[in-house]
Parts: sequence; structure tokens; C-alpha cells
Amino acid sequence: MKLAWNFSKVNPRFKNREATQGEFFSNDTELRAFIREAIQNSLDAKRAGASGPVAVRIFVSGTKAALNAANAKPYFRGGWDHFHADGSGLREAPGQDDHCPFIAYEDSGTTGLTGDVEQFHEVPGVRNSFYYFFRAEGQSNKLETGRGRWGLGKFVFPRSSAIRSFFGLTVRHDDRKRLLVGQSILRSHHIEEKSYTPDGWFGEKPDKDEAAAPVDDVAFINQFESDFCLERKRDPGLSIVVPFCDLSWTPEAVVESVIQDYFYVILRDELIVTVEDSDSQTVINSETLSGIVDQAGDSIRKHVKPLLNLTEWAISKDASESQITLRTNSAASLSKWTAKSIPADVFAALRRSFQDGGRVAVRVPVDVQHRHGTTRHSRFDLFIERSEGSAQNRPMFIRDGIIISDVRSRLIRDLHAIVTIDDAALTEFLGDAENPAHTEWHEESSHFKGKYLHGAATLRFIRNSVADLCQMLTEAGEDEDPELLLDVFSVGGSAANDAHRAVQFSSMTSRATEESVDSQQRLRSLKAKSRRPRSWRLNRREGGFRVAGRPQASELNRGIEILVAYDRRSGSALRKFSITDFQLDHAPVQIDVHGAEIEILEPNRLIVYPIAESFDVTVTGFDRNRDLFLQARTSKTLTRIRNVRETLMFE
Repeated sequence: MKLAWNFSKVNPRFKNREATQGEFFSNDTELRAFIREAIQNSLDAKRAGASGPVAVRIFVSGTKAALNAANAKPYFRGGWDHFHADGSGLREAPGQDDHCPFIAYEDSGTTGLTGDVEQFHEVPGVRNSFYYFFRAEGQSNKLETGRGRWGLGKFVFPRSSAIRSFFGLTVRHDDRKRLLVGQSILRSHHIEEKSYTPDGWFGEKPDKDEAAAPVDDVAFINQFESDFCLERKRDPGLSIVVPFCDLSWTPEAVVESVIQDYFYVILRDELIVTVEDSDSQTVINSETLSGIVDQAGDSIRKHVKPLLNLTEWAISKDASESQITLRTNSAASLSKWTAKSIPADVFAALRRSFQDGGRVAVRVPVDVQHRHGTTRHSRFDLFIERSEGSAQNRPMFIRDGIIISDVRSRLIRDLHAIVTIDDAALTEFLGDAENPAHTEWHEESSHFKGKYLHGAATLRFIRNSVADLCQMLTEAGEDEDPELLLDVFSVGGSAANDAHRAVQFSSMTSRATEESVDSQQRLRSLKAKSRRPRSWRLNRREGGFRVAGRPQASELNRGIEILVAYDRRSGSALRKFSITDFQLDHAPVQIDVHGAEIEILEPNRLIVYPIAESFDVTVTGFDRNRDLFLQARTSKTLTRIRNVRETLMFE
């Protein structure tokens, strides 16, 4: 039996095509895309009746365990002319005398690739995972509740190889057959004036009009397992070997990719991952995960650790079914919540939990309405934690255990949040909206557009659920407390300053009047006077302050005046302000503006003009050892004049 790589010559009856699937994964590193896709496939392929979590083993050869050229020769016979051919698309392809570094991926507790190995086209109603994995492109046999959709994710395997090739070894759980397939995806290329198609197959050369058959030779497969450090033997599942992988793929990099995208299912005891090289082994499970995150790189640790802690709490809340369940009205047709959407008693309990404990677990019902079908009742869960001083970020969305990393939700501050979607109706809905890399949701996705009633509104409702709910909770708290005008605060960092920190309130209509009335009189005035709820809020930031809100249409372009000074033990802080203290338009003060325009009329006087449905202005860089005094008000006279002029010019 002669096993080699075989490429078909171009058939003049068919249009030439080039592989473009890699563009769908360009936002991820090749390693992260590889790990994400491989583990997703393994989770989807969990064998019915298999006890315990899906187990994954990843072996990284590096240079130390790389296969030498002599031992690698049988696995690349017949391929080198194609890998080095004119137009193959490979840059700096390795040579046949080079050692072969590789990465090996194996799963356990799964089904393996089952189905008729001779099937070469899609058969309606037939689920053939072997066909869909090796012979189909843009087709998927996964159920609508599965994690995959597009049938393109497997392209990450050849994409990860310097020769755009990979091997798949499967043991099928139903017939226990052990089969080996090699596949290569190049570009259309030429060898000695002969033109070849992009797809290559490793095995015996197929007869004309026949599909390439998998290798089933026992001796060859045994040697393959030994050479590429596999432990498959007779255990059902799938092993992937990527030859000539990047040498930057180290065990440490693999571990970070695993915890970055799959910490949630690991904590839920649905997945165990073992990462090895020739000298080390790291087992990532629910018990070891926290310690491994502590040892990861700074960026991974700072990003994952807070979410890890929140996830542990979320799992405990899920187990006890103690979330607060919102009963929203017609949520599927809304793009955001309003106070009327939630019963008053439920909302009051939620706000108490948010204010007193700093954490809330919320179950949100939502309807999924197929355009030509019935309405299905579903739900998703929010887990929110206050984190004072945390950087601006977005909630983490987890669909069926997969972290959808680039959902374009509204930004949040001082919070960490996780949104989990596990109900079948909603995982199908969101899966249809995902891109092939499973990193974003798009209303214009071909699988999604036109399939659902209120589809776009429901998608926006889920995306912005955390930001909208927290906005309601914050605004409700302000509206019911007449004393809470501004969170004006000390930003000092020493213990001595802690005793001196004081919350100061100011809402007088003129600076001169306010500076002539003592704080007790102002407080009594605030209590006695019912005020109109503000659409913006001023609150704490380390080394500064932040003003943000969602203005009404009538408030757009109306100025919010903020006066800033370092507090004094005696006398007026504003009257004693000196430009030697700071100047708002000079370093080290920094101003970050979103959804607004600003003017600095004096060194300590800032005007903020909201111009969008939500705005956010953060000012930092003040002396952290001094208390900061702020005074803010919405001005009736300051408006964004130049926009009025622009409007007149265009009209």
C-alpha cells in the first residue's frame, strides 16, 4: 500500500476557487482560534451516557520533541512538490530535510467522527460527522442548539500549519473503527505546467470519480500515534495533529488560551484540559484553575481573575436557583428596559441587593419568535458585581459555554458582569447571529436575518441588558434620595486623609450664593426641596471624577458646568483655587470624552455638552493625596452654540 499526498488536477468544467475561510478568524491569534474551535467541537461531540466532563489533552512538541526529518518522511511523501509549488500560497514553507514541530490535540468522552466514509455529498436528514468534518465546506451537521453553525471553523487546523495541512485520527464509538485522514488546503498551484486544485488528501490515490478513502492500516496508524505522541489507542474520540506549527506555541501560551475562552465550562466541571510538552504537564480543572490563573501573564490574570470569582459565585447562585426573576413585559420587542417593564416589588428587591451586597443574580425571560413558527419562551441570566475603580469594559457573554468575546454591547464602569445563555431556544437564536469565529453577533448574518420577528430588537435587548439594568438601578437610587445630588469625594490615598474625607453636596444655582451658605443650610435646603431627577451623575474615580448619563432630547447640547478645586480646611475651596494646583487643559490632567463635547472656560471650570443618547466624560490626573471639591449644575444658558450655527448654515 502506497500512502502519499494526492492533489487533483484542475477540471476545465469547474470554476477555480481559492480558500478564503481564514479571513473569518483574522481577529484571533492562530493559537487562540485553534484552541477555541477544537474544544468547541469536543464539547459538541460529547458522547451520550459518558460520565464526567469532556477530557482534552494537548501536547506541544517544541523543538525538543519535534519529529526528525527521517521519521517524518512517510507522512509528507508526495506533498513537497505541492507545498513548494508556484502559487501554493505558502510563505517560507519548510523543507523536507527540516525537523517537524507539531501540536497534538485529543479529546475523550466523545463520539469520534461517525458516518459513511464513502459519502461525498450532503444527504438530507443524514447526520454524518465524518463527511461534514473532512469533505464539506460551509455545511454543518450540528443541531441548531449546538455551538457551531457555519461549517468553516475546522479551517483553523490547516491554517495553523506552515504547510497548511493537518491530520485527523478518529476512533468511532459505534463501530470502533480507527481511521486516519490527512488534508491540505493550499491555493490553486502549478507544477511543470500542470494546474492543481487547492485540496490535497493523504492516503491511497483514489480512482477517478471516487472520494479519497481514509487510512485504516493498523501498523501505519500505530506508528503515527507513536511518532506524534498520541495516546488515542482504542478510546473513542478525535485526535488532531498540526505539523510544522509555530514555535511560539508553547505550553504556557496554550494554557492562557484555554483559560481565556473556557474558564466558565471548566469551573462548571464540564471540561478538563491537560497541557503537556516533553518536560511538563499542567492539568486545568475546577480545582486547579484559580491557581493557574494567578500564575498567568498580567493581561490574562487581570482580565480573567475578577470574572473567575464572579463565575464561582454565579455557579453557586445557579445551583440554589436563588436569582431574582424579572417579569418583563414583551421583552422580545424592546431594545431596552424602562421602569414600567419590571414589577415594583421585584425591582425594589433587586435594587436593595445591588446597593447592599454589591452583587446581583438576575434571570430575565425573553421570547424568541420565529417568523414562520411559534413563539418559544426562553431566558438568560445576568450576574453583576460592583467593582469600584475598575476600568471601562463590556460584560462577558457566554453562550452554551462559549465566551463570545467581541459582543458590541455598551460599556460599563465600576462593574464586572457575566451574561450566560444556556436555554436551547435562545442559544439557537444567538448561534444564528454569530460569525464563523463565534466572537460576535450580527443582525445581518445570513443565518439570522429575516428568520425571527423582532430579531434585531431582541438581540439589542440582550446585548445591552447589563448597561440598561444598571442605569435603571442607579437612576432609581438617585431619584428616591433627595440628599444624593453628587458623589463628591476625597481622592486621597493616605490613612490620615481617610479620616478627613467628607461627602459634600452642592446644587445652588449660583456660585456666589453657594459659597455664602454653610453646608448644613444647603443640606436642609436639599431635603426640603423636591428636585427634578437628573439625567446625569457625577461620581468617584481614582485620581479624579466622572460625569455620565443618558440625556433627554431636550437636554442635548445643554451645558453641564463643573467647577473643581482642592478642598481647604478653612475658607472657600473655589475662591482659594490657584492655577499652581492644576489646570484642566494641562498635564497631568487627562480628559476622556465619549458622546459629548467639552469646553474649558477657566483652568478649573469645565463645560460638558451631551450630544448623544448616552455620554461619558472622565477626568483624571489630580493629586491623590488631596481632597477634591466639586460643584456641578445643569446650566440654563450654556448651550452648544456652534452646532446651532452649523444647523442654520445647512438649512
